[in-house]
Amino acid sequence: MSMALLLFCLMASAEDVSNKMDEIMSLMRNNEVVRYEYDYFTAPGNAVSTIVSAGRYYTDSLPKIRCQAYKYASVAALQSGSDSAKMMVVEDLLRSCDDSSSIVVQNAWQELTKFDKKYYTEESKRRLEHIIDDGKFFSERFFLIGGYVGSENMVSILKNRRALCEKNLQWYVDVALCRLNDNSSVQTILTRLSKIRPSLDFVDLLLPDLLYTRQREIYDWIIKEAMTDECKCVSRSPVSERQIPCAYYIMYEIADYIDGFPIERDEDGEKDDDFSKSDIKNMRTWLGANLNYRIIDAGY
Repeated sequence: MSMALLLFCLMASAEDVSNKMDEIMSLMRNNEVVRYEYDYFTAPGNAVSTIVSAGRYYTDSLPKIRCQAYKYASVAALQSGSDSAKMMVVEDLLRSCDDSSSIVVQNAWQELTKFDKKYYTEESKRRLEHIIDDGKFFSERFFLIGGYVGSENMVSILKNRRALCEKNLQWYVDVALCRLNDNSSVQTILTRLSKIRPSLDFVDLLLPDLLYTRQREIYDWIIKEAMTDECKCVSRSPVSERQIPCAYYIMYEIADYIDGFPIERDEDGEKDDDFSKSDIKNMRTWLGANLNYRIIDAGY
């Protein structure tokens, strides 16, 4: 294919992507039924054009349009093979955190957690530090992103923020600092855990934060709870409210974070069926033989 023909094809493809996005955004603007066509926009030949086309809507007057534009750019960048595209979209998402609409900012933190921290440039880290200091919405979520991404100043910024934020937000700062290997924060979390009685609420609300830390002492505490048969959790089954060991739910939550762990989640990422004594036995046998288990420190 000649260079001229190749450029023509690329331009035609970009125009098609732009027209398709215009059509969808028009439907959204008029509150009509929309098919978002993510497969089309993330196709290998369309990803870059999608990012460019989405950028035209970042300043739209409607929050839902702005939100969808950033969503398109994010999914396209994640599917693309371009590191520079990913870095650019991470910066765009961080800029969107200054938006006046909470739904736009909510979309931003949800999408930002999907990008590997290597795609956060120094400029992105500076913007993230600014958001942690002055963000209007979902500050706890940006504390956690800050702990995941890190920066030269992140520990001091989070500690300063902790001194100023409400008590209910201090947990998230401590968890973020744990991810940055701040030992005093690890000890703070462990002290709080010593006063917690595991339950289904613990599994749903606190366990994800504890797993996020990737800290060995905290994981050891979680595993200790997984080794007991004390029935502190209620079954999720809609036809049964019997008490079962929290170990059953803990082992499926921890599965993604320990290398070689013998238990797998269901395809939907959960395990809500009947209590499995065989899975509990397999987990405990494996842990007994793998006291020096390795925590997987990849991803958010």
